Amino acid sequence: MKKHLFGVAILMSMVLAGSLAFAVTIDEIQTYTVAGVPASPYAGQTVTVSGTLLEFHKYSTGSGYLIGPGGPGISLFGGTGDVVAIGDEVSVTGTVATFSGEIQINVTNYTLISAGPHALTPETKTIGQMLSTYENVGHYGVTTGYVARKTTSGTPPLVTANLWIKTGLPNTLTDSLLVYCDKDCQIDVGAVAVGDFYQFSGPIVVFNTQIELKPVLQTDLVENPGGDTVPVITAINCDNWSPLSTDAVTVSANIVDNIGVSTAYLFYRNSDGVTPGSWNQVAMSHVGSTYSGVVPAGHPLSQVDFYVQATDTGSQTVKNPGNAPTGYFKFAVGLTSIYAMQYQHPDSTSQSNAFNGKAVNIKGVVTAGTGAATNAASKFIVQELAVNPATSSYAFGGVLVYEGSGKYPYYQGDVVEIGGTGGEYFGLTEMLPHNAEAVKLIDYGHALPVPALVHTRVLNDDMVGTDGNGALGEAWESVWVKTYASAVMDTSGLAQYHEFQISDTRAAADSLMVDPYPVLAYTPHPGQLITVTAFVDYEFGLFKLRPMDDSYITLNGTAAVGNDVPTIDKLGGFKSISPNPFNPMTTIKFVVNKDNLVQINVYNIRGEKVRTLIQDQRPANEYTVVWDGTDDAGKGVASGSYFARLRIGKEVMQVRQMQLVK
Repeated sequence: MKKHLFGVAILMSMVLAGSLAFAVTIDEIQTYTVAGVPASPYAGQTVTVSGTLLEFHKYSTGSGYLIGPGGPGISLFGGTGDVVAIGDEVSVTGTVATFSGEIQINVTNYTLISAGPHALTPETKTIGQMLSTYENVGHYGVTTGYVARKTTSGTPPLVTANLWIKTGLPNTLTDSLLVYCDKDCQIDVGAVAVGDFYQFSGPIVVFNTQIELKPVLQTDLVENPGGDTVPVITAINCDNWSPLSTDAVTVSANIVDNIGVSTAYLFYRNSDGVTPGSWNQVAMSHVGSTYSGVVPAGHPLSQVDFYVQATDTGSQTVKNPGNAPTGYFKFAVGLTSIYAMQYQHPDSTSQSNAFNGKAVNIKGVVTAGTGAATNAASKFIVQELAVNPATSSYAFGGVLVYEGSGKYPYYQGDVVEIGGTGGEYFGLTEMLPHNAEAVKLIDYGHALPVPALVHTRVLNDDMVGTDGNGALGEAWESVWVKTYASAVMDTSGLAQYHEFQISDTRAAADSLMVDPYPVLAYTPHPGQLITVTAFVDYEFGLFKLRPMDDSYITLNGTAAVGNDVPTIDKLGGFKSISPNPFNPMTTIKFVVNKDNLVQINVYNIRGEKVRTLIQDQRPANEYTVVWDGTDDAGKGVASGSYFARLRIGKEVMQVRQMQLVK
């Protein structure tokens, strides 16, 4: 690996100021015509608003919903919001835009005003009142109604549900309100049935002129409001989502009821994913509203299925998933190689992965991290740690990991173990973790696999049975590769899409698209000979190379950085760096509040790693480390700006600027 630019990306996110912003109220921005067409007077302008986060990264990794003083709210998307959460009071700066007919702010920066949780009170409205005017869009509302119709798609916990509710239950959906439960929120709707009476809460939104209500949390759905409500089961988790057969697994859940919970049980069974055994049950103990039960060690098959059941003092019983035991959660037992997950014979009609829809656990090294490398905080690329001994290559050895919450960042060289299910997204194999905690960080700074040398003709081949050589490109999707010396063939897509074509035979038929996510300083010209190191992506029916920055083609980029001082996280963080500026050495003090993996690296202004100061498991304590202005080879570095980056486990990542003056 030549260079890490992730340090620069983080530093830029810390100091991003954007253009001049107008301080306005949300109510001034949220303007629609009587027909529901966005008509904000601030469209396209940079604004700053403040309020409390009602939703944050629950609908997607970039989403948010901000409720301002007095009630009006607005949709948010994007931004560097790792330091904020639902219930926090924040200031938001961004550009006013629209998405699917709803006004939103494309966020460039979040600033924490006051940590939450700050309580928000929904505005009580009838279904008719919610539907009566687009002035309601953005408000936090609550209403009651009977479920008149229900449709769902997906499998638990990733289920999208459309619930149409009315004040009564006629055979028509006229005057009904659509309650949209987004799959990423993981709201369990299994027990919701037509005819049930519910209270629903959430932001009032608009989608292509249709007014809807979008719940955020499981507690936004309350059955039998006003009476003895049924128990609510949320936050189901495992202490180990990728166990070995000898590991016991503790399943936890949050269970609440307006009067009281009488009993809670964990149901589990051993399975091979095809022929399951019989269900067993264990009573769950609890501390407050957190309940836990243990699936004992000795898993004889490759999968364990489970669900949680609770009964309140009024003898009302619910399950999560709500349609259990037909529906259930699951985890795989033991590790499966990425090779076994990915492999399909190139002449096979179906190129779907062998674990599509099945539980599977994998382990590998991150070759392309979250953020700029994959264009999303929810995606990163993982590859096998060693070549396949059967083929002496990394073919079929990479996979894209999609973790919907984007809760933790991952970087090149991280070694991770992941419990989840296999998936296919328009022909690209995905690993779908059960949740954010199902990605286990094992180690930092592991050497990247040597990129496999592969011809462009092979990489661009997705044809089965028509060209006589199978779908050869399939073997290299999500694998870290390097091209042979290749000629730039076509740059017609450069201006609009930042993409260009290369071929190592100089034949157009053998051309392969290079489509970097970040905008490169490098400008390709037809006839140039270049080599590209990248991961292989598949999109819109085409295999593509995704280089992460200029160093993977020809040039190195630079970026301006700032000097914001991070605060100490509950799990630890920087305490001080002194003296600063310094010569010849400076002392870095930091705190670790929980036994964890700890890493401190020093980077120069180009994002290149200069020195590893610490990379080790450390117990909770306060630590001091000295940097004497030398690199890993013991050679003194030049005067200038440098950056100390501290990582503590998956949860803490902080950057601090240092100035060496000679």
